[in-house]
Amino acid sequence: MKKKLAILLVCLAFAACASAGGSQPEKSAENYVGNFAETVTEIERPLISEGTNYGEYVFRVVIPNTYIGGNTCEEVWVEAENGEPLNDAVYRRNSIVESLLNIQIKSVTANAGTLELAAYVNKIILSDSDEFDAVCGGHWTHISLLQSKCLVNLYNIPNIDLSKKWWDQRMVEDMSYMKSKLYYICGDINYFDKYGIGIMMFNKRLFDDNGLVYPYDQVRTGKWTFAEFTKLVKDFSRDLNGDGKMDENDQWGIIENAGALIHFLPSCGEKIVTLDREGSFVFNSLNERHIKVVSTLCEVLSDKTITLFADADQLRHLKDGYEDGIYKAFRNGQVLFSPVAVLGIVKEFRDMEDDFGYLPFPKFDEIQSEYYHFVSYGWGSSYGVPITNQNLDRTGMILEVMAGYSTDLIIPALIDVSLKSKFARDLESEEMLEIIINTKSYDWGIDFNIGTLVGGGPYYSSAHNGFSTFVSSVEKLVPKVEADIDKLTNLFEEMN
Repeated sequence: MKKKLAILLVCLAFAACASAGGSQPEKSAENYVGNFAETVTEIERPLISEGTNYGEYVFRVVIPNTYIGGNTCEEVWVEAENGEPLNDAVYRRNSIVESLLNIQIKSVTANAGTLELAAYVNKIILSDSDEFDAVCGGHWTHISLLQSKCLVNLYNIPNIDLSKKWWDQRMVEDMSYMKSKLYYICGDINYFDKYGIGIMMFNKRLFDDNGLVYPYDQVRTGKWTFAEFTKLVKDFSRDLNGDGKMDENDQWGIIENAGALIHFLPSCGEKIVTLDREGSFVFNSLNERHIKVVSTLCEVLSDKTITLFADADQLRHLKDGYEDGIYKAFRNGQVLFSPVAVLGIVKEFRDMEDDFGYLPFPKFDEIQSEYYHFVSYGWGSSYGVPITNQNLDRTGMILEVMAGYSTDLIIPALIDVSLKSKFARDLESEEMLEIIINTKSYDWGIDFNIGTLVGGGPYYSSAHNGFSTFVSSVEKLVPKVEADIDKLTNLFEEMN
């Protein structure tokens, strides 16, 4: 017991560092050590009942063997410290939780990647096998498991307080049906969900060469709008090699993919399907403002003299429109803006010769109160609890404590060390990262492909072909939309 207490105090000292104050000479894993006595009481922590002791229970979290982008899945458990900030933050967080609750945290790696994890987990749950206590996988995984009725309502799990800051309050607000039913969640407990947030990269050399001003001040003053973005990209493309055709060898204002509208729509304050004040589903695609936003976006995104698409005729000749086309074009300094990026791929541009910066996606207009950012349901990770779980009280306490002791370990290691120090090239981009990470937006219509509006539907085709058929295409799909919403409503009503 004395050994465990000593370990706990050391780990708590590491955990308290984020609020310790004072300047740090250099950002590194070692810098995350603060004065325990002065700081630990300043940080809100989950309440743990006196005498809580789970008798060295092994808490098992099933994870995919890889996330999209080839990332490994060390956000749940690592074997030891190795000097990498995120790795060490996970290790220290777990050491604290294990000592506080007398448990062992273990990740169970599935023989499946992010896209296959749902089928893998579903099979185990439906066989009524108790092989794991929680699931940590992509949002895709939990969307599928929810539809199979394989997850427990987080509002019904004792000891989890979804109002606490260590849970993603945007997800709680956007995805809680009737404000009482939510089946997967992310927050400080994990970091791959941050890798799935949209980010806009811009080439600073091209800005300088063309006498353009970096939009950082516009962001700060709330004037970074789609109209300002349009001014920058309009008439920027150039046929660099003079061959009479525009492709990956030329200069472009924007590079994008089929999801272009889906990337910009949330940033303009619009959603396809959302929840009203009571928590019921609302279909928004034919609302006046929504149509105006889509029309404005399509005018720029579908303009083949402005936007280079990874999955269009412009790059049909390439084997991989991303690696061989748009990523290469941005890396080679031929593109002003890359809105197609998510935080998870920023590392791919670490060796880029030209300097680049980060920006939030633009607001639609200055009337809009804040910036918003889409979250990739393929990249982002979240936690869910399977219906086969044998002890929800224990699971709720463990997840709550894991989340509560992640705020000042996992998040600083992610933002300050991994994202800012490794990938940001100026202080302004660090400031922009803070805005981006704190302005997530979730859309039922996108995540659940309501009415097939998204995958292969009018939101994809209009990005390529323009706005002219958007409204009529959506109107034709209204019966399908209504049927899907009814189906989703009935699913939630049937579940606890």
